[in-house]
Amino acid sequence: MSKLDKKALEIEEEHNRKLTNRQKEFARHYVDGTHSNAECARLAGYSDTNGICKIQAHKLLDASNFPHVSEYIRELREE
Repeated sequence: MSKLDKKALEIEEEHNRKLTNRQKEFARHYVDGTHSNAECARLAGYSDTNGICKIQAHKLLDASNFPHVSEYIRELREE
C-alpha cells in the first residue's frame, strides 16, 4: 500500500466518508492542472449531460460539502 493510499484511508476515517474512485480520479486531474474543473469531472467519469460536470466539479471543490475530497487534493499537492 502506497503512502498516498494510507493517507486516503486516514482521511476517510477522519471524516467518516469514503473517497470514491471518481473523487480520487477527479482530484488527480485537478491537481495535474491541465484541464478545466468541468473537464476533470468528465475525465473522472461524471455525467457530461446538461452541464452536470461543471456542477459536480463545483460541489467537489466545496470543502463544506466534501471536506474529504479537499483534504485529498491537499495531500496530492504535497506529493
